[in-house]
Amino acid sequence: MKKNEFSKSAVILVVLFAIFSALMIGVNGFTAPIIESNSAAQEYAPLLSVMPEAQNFEPLYLAADSTSSTLMDVPDTVQGIYRETSGLGYVLRMSTTKGYTGDPIELTMAVDAEGKISGIELNAYPETKDFGADYPGTYLGQDSTLADVSLVAGCTYSSVAFKNAVADAFAVLVANNLSAEGVKDASQILMELLPTVYSGIANKSGVLQYEEVVFQGTYAQTSMKALNGSGFAYIMQDGSNAALVICNAKGNCRVFDAEGNDVTDDGTYAAMKDEAMAHTAANIVSNTDADMKRFQAMMADATEIVPVTLENVFSTVSEAFRITVGEEIYFGISARSYGYSNMPMTVYIVVDNTGAIVSMTADELILFKEYFEAYTLDEPSYKAGFQGLTADTWTGEQALISGATMSSDAVATATTDIFEVIPTVLANGGATA
Repeated sequence: MKKNEFSKSAVILVVLFAIFSALMIGVNGFTAPIIESNSAAQEYAPLLSVMPEAQNFEPLYLAADSTSSTLMDVPDTVQGIYRETSGLGYVLRMSTTKGYTGDPIELTMAVDAEGKISGIELNAYPETKDFGADYPGTYLGQDSTLADVSLVAGCTYSSVAFKNAVADAFAVLVANNLSAEGVKDASQILMELLPTVYSGIANKSGVLQYEEVVFQGTYAQTSMKALNGSGFAYIMQDGSNAALVICNAKGNCRVFDAEGNDVTDDGTYAAMKDEAMAHTAANIVSNTDADMKRFQAMMADATEIVPVTLENVFSTVSEAFRITVGEEIYFGISARSYGYSNMPMTVYIVVDNTGAIVSMTADELILFKEYFEAYTLDEPSYKAGFQGLTADTWTGEQALISGATMSSDAVATATTDIFEVIPTVLANGGATA
């Protein structure tokens, strides 16, 4: 090839390469915004669904890249936090595995500039127990107090998981000064105090298990009967004084003010306490006779069974008895905890005068009914596993059964509560060393 021909060919190649490069730059310049827009559209579609008037979003926190965020105290349930750029508020994405099945429940929530929920949507719900399509909508307009949000009967675990995820979202906004904290009224504060001072009205997760009862009293605002029959709880108001009054099945009552102080002996609250005690006495259903018969069956050689005083016990423990067998003294204690589907189940335990378990049995569910297929229960061996246990050797693990978690958790809760009252029962029953 001649030199001038080679030069012409080189020039042509350079020109073609330049044209091709320019075309590629142009194509990339044209498609890049589209690619970026499509990516943003996929990411922001759920956000726009709960805040459709938004102009744009600025990510403040992404769980996948949490170290790059300056936000503090972000719970694991919060997957993303976005600020709406025109000042409309924030959108948060949450995921929780605390529901009934343990599979992720995912939701997206918009919080407006006033700190109230302006939009909320369920994105994934794998639960077998449905809390209903309308449930998320009950959160609209709520602030961080979630004062007017209730749980769904028969779907407690999943509705609790949903509510707790929303509470987590508010908590991180408040903790990082992105949103003002709502102000709880006295009734809500007292309601939240209830499972702490009266564990017998709540399940293992601390969720209240009660039915509201009609009570046209002078002071009672809300009256609740524990589903396990362990007693009543009352939110009461006397002028500017609000109080929580709890009464067990034996008629013992305690009074707490909105700051959590025990004001039982404060005369300011005497009228409220008297009203609650009178209502409890008129409406409580005693388990004494039924439980006495159960212990008689467990201790067939018993020559005497008499009730033992239980004062100020507000756990699942409901009855206690002194059992005489010849010259030996034993004590029977019953506790009504919440098992499968939060159904009350009764655990009966007999201890000797040192507090060691001699015998145990339980009504309902895992011992007397076949609610589950995922486990095999050797009932005699299960019961025998409790014999000899004391407060020092009891861990709770002895009660657990794989495949029957909720019911065996209920046995564990009841047994723990029983061990806590054994010293009082031994003392009140006149046990000998």
